[in-house]
Amino acid sequence: MTKKQMIALLITMIITSALVSAATVMGGIWYLNKSTQTSSPDIGSVLENSPFAFLTNEDPKSEGPSFHPLEKVVLTVKGKKQTHFVMLELAVETRRPERIKDLDNYMPIVKNSLLKLFSNKTFDELQKSGSIELLQNEVKETLLVAFAETDIVQDIDDVLLTKYVVQ
Repeated sequence: MTKKQMIALLITMIITSALVSAATVMGGIWYLNKSTQTSSPDIGSVLENSPFAFLTNEDPKSEGPSFHPLEKVVLTVKGKKQTHFVMLELAVETRRPERIKDLDNYMPIVKNSLLKLFSNKTFDELQKSGSIELLQNEVKETLLVAFAETDIVQDIDDVLLTKYVVQ
């Protein structure tokens, strides 16, 4: 045999081995699923706790988005002659509401992040046309960065301003 033929034979053996292994794993999963439907639920719990559970269970997502309202936040911004107040109400959009049920426990992080964001804002910046869309994007980015070290960040699809008052 030539060197080229040996390499082709080796590659064919590796591919065949991978296909046989994959078929064996999938057949085992199929068998466990089939036997779970006709026998005791203990076998199903074995499959659910196995490393291959991701192959049998779909990711639990709700049909449409769900919105989780946050506490309102009141901040101050600098003006030319006086200090102004900004009141924000936010909502977090998610498709996994059960995973962010503890989001309210993180309100100190939310308030701190927004306080830092608005400390550099002025009243005139907030009154410009188109500032709401820009502000919404900045708030979203700020909160995603604030939640970056938590598991919640994976489940936040969007952050919406539901009320915005500048006085």
